[in-house]
Order: sequence, then C-alpha cells, then structure tokens
Amino acid sequence: MGKNDLKFSIITPSFNEEKDIRETLENFIGLSYPNKEILVVDDSTDQTAEIIKEYASRGVRLINGPRKGCCEAVNLGIEQATGDVIVQADADVRPPRDFLERLKEKYDAGADWVLVDCRNPRTESVFSRFIGALHIFEHEGRDDMYYTEAFSVRKDLAIKLGMFGPSYPVRFCRDWLLGKKLTEGGYKKVYDPSIVVQHPQPDNFSEFWYVRKARGRFGPLQQYFMDKRSLFYLFIKLLAKDAVFVLRFILIIPATLRVGKISLRSQNKLKDFFPFLWVYFIQELARCVGEWEGFWGDLKHASERK
Repeated sequence: MGKNDLKFSIITPSFNEEKDIRETLENFIGLSYPNKEILVVDDSTDQTAEIIKEYASRGVRLINGPRKGCCEAVNLGIEQATGDVIVQADADVRPPRDFLERLKEKYDAGADWVLVDCRNPRTESVFSRFIGALHIFEHEGRDDMYYTEAFSVRKDLAIKLGMFGPSYPVRFCRDWLLGKKLTEGGYKKVYDPSIVVQHPQPDNFSEFWYVRKARGRFGPLQQYFMDKRSLFYLFIKLLAKDAVFVLRFILIIPATLRVGKISLRSQNKLKDFFPFLWVYFIQELARCVGEWEGFWGDLKHASERK
C-alpha cells in the first residue's frame, strides 16, 4: 500500500464540550498524516456545535447526534465515514502528532484492529494520580483487553459486526462490545503500549465521584439489558458485593495490599499510600452507590414494561 493510501476517519462523540473542543480539534487537525477526516457527532446543548462549524474549512465535519448516548453517536459516525479505518477518540483524548502513521504501520502489516495505551497528564491531584496509577496496575503485562482510548478498527469489520450496538432503551456505555466481538471472531488484534495517547482524568472530588459512580451504574444496566439477568439475581449480587466492600476495609489487609500495589505505580511511590487509601475507599463507595442507582433504574424500566 502506498505511503498515504490508507484513509483514517477520526470519530468523536461530543456532549457540552465548548470549553475544550477547540483544543481537541486543533490536536486532531495537527496530526501529521494527511489522509484523514474528522467527524464530530454532537449531542450538545451548549455552543459546542457552533464552534465545530468554525472548523468546516479545515476538514472537520459536524454531524447532528442521535441523542441516545455516545455509542449510538459513534455508530452514526461510522455509517457516514469514508475512511478505511475508524479511530474512535473521545473529546478529551490527545494523540501524539505521528499517531496515524504509527497506526498505519500496524494496518499495513495486516492488523484488523489496534489498541494503544493512554496516560494521564495530570499529576498534581491525588485523584488523577490515583486513576493513572490504577490504570498502570490493571494493564501492565496484559494483552487481553477489548478496548482502549483511541480504539481503531477497519471500517468494513466494524459494520459487519454491528458496530457499537445494538441499541438499548436506556443510555449506558458499552464501548468494549465491538472489541469483544472482534476477539470472539478471531480477527487480528495488535496491542502496542508504546503508542501512547494523553487522556486527562478527574482532578477533584466532585468529578472523581461522578465518574466512578457512573462506572458503577453501568454494571447492573449491562447485566439486565445485555446479559438478561433477573432483578432478583442483581439484588443478591449487589448485596454480596457490598458485603465484600465492607469486609475489605474492616479487615484492613485486603484494601492495604491492593492500595500498596497501586501506590508503587505512582510517581510518588509509597508516599501516596495513605492518600490513595482514602481515594480507593471513595472509589469503592461511589461504585456501590452507582450500582444501586443502576439497579433502581432497571427496576423502574421493568415496571414500565408491565
């Protein structure tokens, strides 16, 4: 394949990103590989869409979103993309300038989909440092992931496998689903941790609580709508998980061992142990709260169907 024959379609779902969308678009436009298009599928209620329109002459295409969540937004972008390879990049992801050239090397060598690594550029806050260290702890030495930031896949395969679908009656994230289908189908995956994108993480309590709670909320929704688990099953499982959460901190040792391992991945090493122990407790508490919110959402949906 020629030097620039492969075309990339960068697809970004956006929701109320007016403060950051300019930096995002400048970053994508600044990627050195020329054969690319940038599609932003916008569900915003602020001025994000108006800002995106300013970049039309620079190769950025605005698509009015379906207002059904980020996965449906990306699906719409895939349907309208003209590239050979889809790159799904959230509005807060910052790839390096040579990102697409490095991806192209993998696709020219036969890859069907490519996963990369991400790092958190924020290190001042204990919340962002904790998430960054936790990411390293959970991903080092692994090659079995379904999804990463700046996930990329050949467009024809994405469409063949149903993209990030199917749709569900409630909005919840399932961006790993396409990767799971690609894995089960035996398609060639390349994971290159030397390709690193920047992905900022929450650096204050309120954002950290919101994000971790949202992650917890997705669990019961996924199991109810995707795995077809009963409400009774979910209720018992959540009670059991909450009991484990309480015991982990009452017994001290399980929590301290895990936090110690996470701390070693921090730039401050064990100096972060006690701050991380507190943040870990907040994370697990937010997860518990989010899971019960998701469960009550399932219960409400089930009652509405009757």
